[in-house]
Amino acid sequence: MAHDDYPESVLEVLDDNLRFKPSVLKVMRSFQKSRPWSGSLEERKEKFIKLNRVLSAIYGVAEPRLAFGTINGNSSGTSYYRPSTHEIVVEGRLSVVTYLHEFSHARAMGEREACRWSINLFRQVFPRQFERLVHRGHMLIRPEDL
Repeated sequence: MAHDDYPESVLEVLDDNLRFKPSVLKVMRSFQKSRPWSGSLEERKEKFIKLNRVLSAIYGVAEPRLAFGTINGNSSGTSYYRPSTHEIVVEGRLSVVTYLHEFSHARAMGEREACRWSINLFRQVFPRQFERLVHRGHMLIRPEDL
């Protein structure tokens, strides 16, 4: 994936007209109701693994392997998608928007499109959490992490 086509800002990719498949919204709302930030680390990982499986089926893509690096509460900014092994690696924190961003790469999206899709889907399904986040370039960051 090219890394030079990131948007300059989150505002660049916000799009009130972007539509998602009803089945995606349904699974994302179910994921939201599961409270992905609650439970033990293993329980939380399982919520992401299930989401990964279902989104892959909805979009008709081979399910990427979802691996977890060091989950220590730090920034998830070092998370990545590795195309050669079709693997998403989540690092730092179990971040919904970061997972969605990396999943979009598994769907063959470039950086700008991945930011647009992941940020808008997150904003639609998690509006309160979205409003709490600070925009830093193309990323959404918790205020306490600044």
